[in-house]
Amino acid sequence: MARGARLPDKGTARPRRVTWKAGKVLYRVHSRGRDAASFNDTEVDHHFGGGRFDSTPNDRYAYLYAAPREVTALVERLVRDMRFDGRGNPRILPRKEVAGKRLSQVRLTRDVSLVALLSIPDLNSVQQGDDWLVHAPPTEYAFTRRWGHWLREEADSAQGFVWMSRLDMPHESLVLFDGGTSGDLVEATGLPPRNLDEPDHLRWLSRQLRPYGIEIGPPDGGYPAAS
Repeated sequence: MARGARLPDKGTARPRRVTWKAGKVLYRVHSRGRDAASFNDTEVDHHFGGGRFDSTPNDRYAYLYAAPREVTALVERLVRDMRFDGRGNPRILPRKEVAGKRLSQVRLTRDVSLVALLSIPDLNSVQQGDDWLVHAPPTEYAFTRRWGHWLREEADSAQGFVWMSRLDMPHESLVLFDGGTSGDLVEATGLPPRNLDEPDHLRWLSRQLRPYGIEIGPPDGGYPAAS
């Protein structure tokens, strides 16, 4: 996969769009300190950390990552760059990565227009030669963010992007954009959230991640989470 030596010229994208209808149910993983429907307005560093399409000081906006499937939301947030050791062992998710995190169900409050990045023709329409933009690993996120900012300008009426999850193919993942943390694109459904570090929900999480070759690590030298 190649990111290209520079951004394309302004006005060269011909983004394809899809509309997701009001009422569509989504799942998101977020900190317990944030409401289920609250957008994140954190501006990440230009070069380090952050997510694929986060805000930076160059392009300030609030954002919310979600997915139609619980497990897609989980792996997109918790797994990211975990690798197998090549010796047949499961990948170990450190318990600290789960601490303070919650899985919530939300739904769209109105129809939203999304830039489709689901297929190679979709990606070609925004000057991408392959799937790098949506499948690059976290070490490339500084560049995917910059491309995302360019694409937001090219499709300024779009309310987000949707793509095939790198970690849960062929299922979809998306990011929604808004001008502030109290955006009106989603609302909580009323389904109780799962606090992922609580014992019952930790066991549930362990069962969800097992098909992906992942075990949850011990708290302090104990045994992996029971299932």
